Amino acid sequence: MLSRPTTEQILLDCCRELMEGVLPALSDETAQVRVIMLDAVLKNTAVRAAHEIAWMLDETAAIDDYVHAVRAAVPGDEAVRSAAEALAAAPRHDLHLDAVVEAYCVAGKAFSAALEAAVTGRLPDLVARGEQLLEQRRDREIEVMAGWSSTGR
Repeated sequence: MLSRPTTEQILLDCCRELMEGVLPALSDETAQVRVIMLDAVLKNTAVRAAHEIAWMLDETAAIDDYVHAVRAAVPGDEAVRSAAEALAAAPRHDLHLDAVVEAYCVAGKAFSAALEAAVTGRLPDLVARGEQLLEQRRDREIEVMAGWSSTGR
């Protein structure tokens, strides 16, 4: 019985079994590389499983703030108004993964509309703020994918 039956722990236990129980029994080098690749994918998935809802909620909240700031700066922009309304209507208090992903996707569309309005409106502070949000997303992806490579493919 697992003492911490989280998805993260289950995936990490699978990694341990692959590396300690399966890999040493393999003599085929291609199969060994495949097991090592699976280990890396499972470890990255474990990190995501442990944090992705919190990450998406945090990013959605940051995007919501950004969209409101752009809307205040460009009040007549119909795309930003519509996107802000869609984001306000998105499921924001349901912690089931599907609902969080849905709100995150709506936030992504709202972010695109807001960043486009900031660029078009020549609002350098809001463009810089939008770029910072993009950098934070990229940095998180790099962190999650650290160590992953497509070796053998």
